[in-house]
Amino acid sequence: MNVFIIPSWYPSEDEPHTGIFFKEQAEALADVFPDSDFALSTWGSHEHDLLLYSNDLLKIIPKLIKGSLKQAAQTQLRDNLTQYYTPAFTWTRKVWQGNIRNIIKANEKHLLAFKAAKGTIDVIHAHSAHPGGWVAMELSKKYNIPYVLTEHMGPFPFDAFKLPSGKLSPWLAKPLHNAFATIAVSPQQQATLQNWGIPRVTHIPNLTDESFFKPDKGKQPNTAFTFFTLARLEEGKGISYLLEAFKKLLEVYQECKLIIGGEGSQQENYKARANALAISDNVELLGVLNRDQALQAYQRCDAFVLPSLHENLPLVLLEAIACGKPLISTYCGGPESIITPETGILVAPGNTEALYEGLLAMHLNYKHYNPDKIRQLFLIKYSRQTVCQQIMDIYKAASVSKN
Repeated sequence: MNVFIIPSWYPSEDEPHTGIFFKEQAEALADVFPDSDFALSTWGSHEHDLLLYSNDLLKIIPKLIKGSLKQAAQTQLRDNLTQYYTPAFTWTRKVWQGNIRNIIKANEKHLLAFKAAKGTIDVIHAHSAHPGGWVAMELSKKYNIPYVLTEHMGPFPFDAFKLPSGKLSPWLAKPLHNAFATIAVSPQQQATLQNWGIPRVTHIPNLTDESFFKPDKGKQPNTAFTFFTLARLEEGKGISYLLEAFKKLLEVYQECKLIIGGEGSQQENYKARANALAISDNVELLGVLNRDQALQAYQRCDAFVLPSLHENLPLVLLEAIACGKPLISTYCGGPESIITPETGILVAPGNTEALYEGLLAMHLNYKHYNPDKIRQLFLIKYSRQTVCQQIMDIYKAASVSKN
């Protein structure tokens, strides 16, 4: 089986965490299926020198110069996983369709190189309909290769992909309707896509590397009950509600701590808010965390909190339960398919009182949660072997359809 993967966004030096789960899924597939070959096709979708903004004209010429000097590259991530890179500029779709023509050319170059090295390509796998799904659709038509599409957009669709009539933009509708199958990462997202009339939608969750994210068996009890959250620090992640709820919890239990990982436009505002609430001695904002630092934070906390207003299938929840940690999350889409009475608590989104009650209930009932049981429930549903096999089954069905 030869699989050509097109991620709509991908890690770079500028954005090392952007699209990291696409890379990790490809690596997992390569590890689980050593007799198959995989390619990752990238064009620098989130490299700052390749992103041209109309409201930042003074930087366009320097970016054009820097971007044009970037060189194509090929990297062997595994014996059976090749990463291809050809730089291509990206700009607004309102001007020459956002350079989609050259983005397609870059991916076509990679497809032909992969074909020359490995032979017949059995299936293309695009992550998100735009732009990866559109690229996959065009290459599929030209080379008669079936494609599958995993949709990650949430909430689906973004307003920018809705027509004035309320219908779905062709940029999403066409690749979604023409895919052999569309994979939704949560049952809620599956229902949303089906409500928009997308055919052949199936649910396969994201995966998490259980060999890396695992409990620390030697962990000593915390002197203060410690909650941890990890997110982009933007308004939609609900951190302001968490700070307010945590303030209320401290009025009942003074020996508690809240650790916040991540960065974003609201980071300084949240620091100021913690000061204004007089809880800064109990709140620590760590900033951006690398993979090892995130693991350490998961392992050291007592419970993980996700206060988001909307999520598809948040990987942070999977990473937390892989480490055996109980969860507190809002009802916001994907978490409902992860959290059970054995793994945590669900509360209403955008509601300080509900979140406070969840924090309080976790503190009171913490000993009822079994870390080994939480870890085992994770392995049954979200391990690399389990999820990769489901994806491979889709690949095989798509490949057969070509014949």
